[in-house]
Amino acid sequence: MEDLIVMPAIAYSYSQMMRDIEALKNAYPNLIRYEIAGFSVEGRGLPLVRLGTGKNKVFFCGAHHARDYITSAYLMYAVNVYAKAAEEQTLIGRHKIAELLSRCTMYVMPMVNPDGVTLVQGGLKAVMDKKKVKKMTLVRPTYSEWMANINGVDLARQYPALWDKKYIVVQEPASELYNGASPATEPEVQSVMRVCKSNLFLAALAFYVKGETIGFADSLTEKKIPEAFALASRLSAATGYAINTVSDNPGVFAAGFECWFRQEFLRPALQIYLTPAGGGAMPHHDRAFFSLAWDKTKTLCAQALSTVCQLKDKAEESL
Repeated sequence: MEDLIVMPAIAYSYSQMMRDIEALKNAYPNLIRYEIAGFSVEGRGLPLVRLGTGKNKVFFCGAHHARDYITSAYLMYAVNVYAKAAEEQTLIGRHKIAELLSRCTMYVMPMVNPDGVTLVQGGLKAVMDKKKVKKMTLVRPTYSEWMANINGVDLARQYPALWDKKYIVVQEPASELYNGASPATEPEVQSVMRVCKSNLFLAALAFYVKGETIGFADSLTEKKIPEAFALASRLSAATGYAINTVSDNPGVFAAGFECWFRQEFLRPALQIYLTPAGGGAMPHHDRAFFSLAWDKTKTLCAQALSTVCQLKDKAEESL
């Protein structure tokens, strides 16, 4: 699309994201606002972008894992494309974006782990406490493959939902797979939790890489949140992505953001594995953003908003 602010086919950095957010707010003042919802270990502000004016709130987040920063580029590009479509009264797929954003508001935390992303993109020289990071175990050979935050804690294994049941793979701060000394110790996780507790989100979508699949439930909450499968099914139809089998093993599903959100609010929380499987642990090639991350999923956020509104309307009609 022409005249867009976000240029996703680059190594999408924290500093670029912050410049883009400010520019988007200025370009679309009636649709976009943002706030700093917390701070990372190294003091980077965690932006929470709001797109839309509707009362129905849906939460989107990316880059819990540092090397997954293509998910940040995806969410920022989606905000830009959707804001432009709403202002110009154009469709995305079959969706009337202006109408959707009058009913719904997207709450977007594009980069949960900015310190880790900065390490992945800039190497050890980009880190404030180089000695601390250098002492940590590298599960994979390079800093480009780093997943954890800058404390060496895997943020996707840190939430207070059956945390003590999560498989312990690494027992000390490392580039990935360390659960932390206890749940919710990390400021990034605390910020996400605070945002979710402060807003009555009807659903949440968390974006990861490599799979082109959708996870929608775990065995403890599947029957308690029946609308989650309906949402996953609509997103599967919109993207062609497969729906993951529901796990009954808390060693696998425990302590993730989605597990916590489901247990805390009894509302849908989906994992979107955005990009094709394979290719090892290195980040995706940035220039392939459109073929890897966008072409199949450009309507995904719109479909999520539309489905959430429809499910809410149906529930209210049945009362």
